[in-house]
Amino acid sequence: MRRRWMIGLAILLVLAGCSKPIEEDPNDIIVPAIEKGEYAMLIPFDSSETRQYHGTYLGRMDIMEIGSRLEEKSKEHFPTDDFILGEGQVLNLAKLTSLVKRESTENPQGLNPPKGSQFPTGVGSISVLDAVVVADVIELNFYTGSASNPKLAGLSFAIVLNQTVTSMENNIAVQRTISDQRLYEYGTDMGRKLEAYLRKIPDMENIPIYITLYNSSSADATLPGKFIADGYFTGRAGQFAKNTEQWVLFPSDAAETLDSVTSSEMKSVRTALKEFIPETIAIIGQARYVDRKLDFLRINVVIQAKTYAEIHALTQYLGSLLENFSDKGAVIVANVKNYNDTVAIIQRAADGDLTVIYTY
Repeated sequence: MRRRWMIGLAILLVLAGCSKPIEEDPNDIIVPAIEKGEYAMLIPFDSSETRQYHGTYLGRMDIMEIGSRLEEKSKEHFPTDDFILGEGQVLNLAKLTSLVKRESTENPQGLNPPKGSQFPTGVGSISVLDAVVVADVIELNFYTGSASNPKLAGLSFAIVLNQTVTSMENNIAVQRTISDQRLYEYGTDMGRKLEAYLRKIPDMENIPIYITLYNSSSADATLPGKFIADGYFTGRAGQFAKNTEQWVLFPSDAAETLDSVTSSEMKSVRTALKEFIPETIAIIGQARYVDRKLDFLRINVVIQAKTYAEIHALTQYLGSLLENFSDKGAVIVANVKNYNDTVAIIQRAADGDLTVIYTY
């Protein structure tokens, strides 16, 4: 198996730049993709004016998970060879604010239940007064055409849903959970409503629109949420389908039940590393499964090394251990910290290619 051992992030960037140089042309407004399967990016990069809203109501893990997965899932409908990726620009702050507000006579496009309404949770006969189910709407834009004249040709959205909502009962705030089926039903209804709203915006009548539903609730506070549905709409054609995605922690009972093979392999890594270095070592795995198959595994390793040689040797040893995972189609990233400082990042790509970056 081919390995690339690179010291320092700067070296990585230089090598990547050399592999596919970007010509200096004052008329260029596109940054080519560095790696195959990635999008070229539209520049000058226009930050969406909705960024402050997203940054306020979404945690770091959800921001990264929603953005990266929305981009990845969009590739099925907007291939990287044919489209250029740009920040969302169709929904300005006023439009986004109106969407996440409650539906009313004055705000018919609102995606949250009307004020004073009872929201059935799908759990027995429990309903919640004034539930806030839709938390955010994230947008990505896709372009075709020449570098000097890109044309908006596709839109992707993630509707962020709260599965846990607050209910005031006898003047006490109580957390209520919406059932998976009820959340899917309400989310798909709001997805169709969003598509109808977008079609009324000038020049959006026939543009392809990809809409996903993201459940912000997670099994653990250290994990992001998950995508539960998606739909691709052209004109008035299109429908939603359920997605099966979830995050789990290693070690945990949930991980053992879902994937006993990877769980056993993680235990082997833990045992091997604990025998390798004498001081206390912490190893936690965070894994995303798509259709019950391992898609991405992040391994966080915290050591208390006393010398450079210990760090270097453990990093190389960990790299060799990553090659032993039997699920060869998953991306595996290991972050190595010495106390609080990241000292190395190891990635085993889906094709098995191993990359090590030392950050000191």
